[in-house]
Amino acid sequence: MARLKNERGATLILIIGVVAALAILAAAMAVLTVNVQHNTSTTRTQGKAFNVAEAGLDAGQAAMWVSWPADATAGSALSVDPTTFKQQFTSTEFPAPTTGQFIDVKFYDDDGNTVNPGMNTAYNYDYNNNGYMWIVSRGATGSRAAKVQAMVKKITYDLRIRAGVALYTDGSLTTKGTGNQPVVGLDPPAVAASAYVRGGWSGNGNTEMEGGISINPPGDTTQLTDVFPDEVLTSLIDTAIGAGKYYPSQADIPSSAWSTQPRIIVVEQGGVDANGIPDTDGSSVWSEGDPGILIVLSGDMDQTGSKKTIYGIVYLMNGLLLRGNAEIHGLCIAKGSADLRGTRAINYNANVIANLNRPVVLSVKQVPNTWRELHP
Repeated sequence: MARLKNERGATLILIIGVVAALAILAAAMAVLTVNVQHNTSTTRTQGKAFNVAEAGLDAGQAAMWVSWPADATAGSALSVDPTTFKQQFTSTEFPAPTTGQFIDVKFYDDDGNTVNPGMNTAYNYDYNNNGYMWIVSRGATGSRAAKVQAMVKKITYDLRIRAGVALYTDGSLTTKGTGNQPVVGLDPPAVAASAYVRGGWSGNGNTEMEGGISINPPGDTTQLTDVFPDEVLTSLIDTAIGAGKYYPSQADIPSSAWSTQPRIIVVEQGGVDANGIPDTDGSSVWSEGDPGILIVLSGDMDQTGSKKTIYGIVYLMNGLLLRGNAEIHGLCIAKGSADLRGTRAINYNANVIANLNRPVVLSVKQVPNTWRELHP
């Protein structure tokens, strides 16, 4: 075969072919890079939506711990506020969703099945009163959304506060009643109660104790831990800390704290003036049906000004001075001395103690093997 004598164009053709191939490869790489970046961005956004949903699950548990929904009213009030929740996330990292809410948390009762538990979506509270419920949390950010669910269980603790005690003090008791009005008495239906005074009692000769109140019953060796165990005090303080009800001083307590659940207030430093406590239930602080507990860790309790009525337990590491028209309905403990003046100061209330002895919710925990990720 005859050879071509002029092959100068072959090199040019080869170069054009190589350039074309490189161009195609570059275009393919560009498309691949864009796709990878898009997929990576989508994956990151999906991960963020999942984190929002998980945080909603935690927020739901916290809300149930503060107020376990035992009835329809509590169930209707139970919620995770979307505005407050959103404030925990930066708008740059977690932009508002293109559709739907940033967080949507729902609560449902369980169906009572202990082997393969399911939901009873007809009720948003613990209808069957077995201490189990479901939380369903949907989170969304940008164009992505995620949804998770889990069954939770309330962990409770029985307070075990002794009934039948109006007052306990490790110090002395001074009573200065007015006329025939006793300063320590009984709320119906109670007909009897004890007052334990370990440092001696002195009065002004008036009728200081209502009939049925027994001061230091003979042969009774009751100590403070028998009336109010140390582990109960520790548990209540821990509950207050977890619920944001532990305050440096009375001045740091917002008015709303007295009315919200749990009705436990702990004051770390300084005394408490009962007159500075806002009424929560009509004309009283707390109520017989929904009483509370006030714990003062360092300081006395005093009463000045107008009448103040408190339903619950007042626990003081120091002393107590009630004068004028101050009234505590329930139980008062003062590790220091107690000085009760004027009209009725302490009334033993059996219903208050019974209501406070109901189990306290210590925590709300997820039930193992019930967590699921759902299609959003």
